[in-house]
Amino acid sequence: MIDKEHLRNKQVAFRLLNSNRVNIGVVLHAENDGFWIDSPHLVGELQQDLGWGQTVTQIQTPVLFVPTSSLMFLLATQE
Repeated sequence: MIDKEHLRNKQVAFRLLNSNRVNIGVVLHAENDGFWIDSPHLVGELQQDLGWGQTVTQIQTPVLFVPTSSLMFLLATQE
C-alpha cells in the first residue's frame, strides 16, 4: 500500500471519474481508501445543485471524502 500521509496539508489538483473537470483543494487527511479534501469551489457547486444544495448548505464546514477508487488522477507538488 502507498503511504498517502505525506499529502496532508498540500494543495492538490484532482479529477473524479466520469467528470471532465479538474478540481483544486487541500488534503486535510489521508485514509487507506481515500482523502478528506477541502475544495471550496466544488462544495460551492454542490451547494448550488438542485438535488444536493439544500442538504449540503446545512453542513457548517463541509469537506469532501474522495475515495481513491473515484479518482482519475491526483496531482501534488513534489517535495
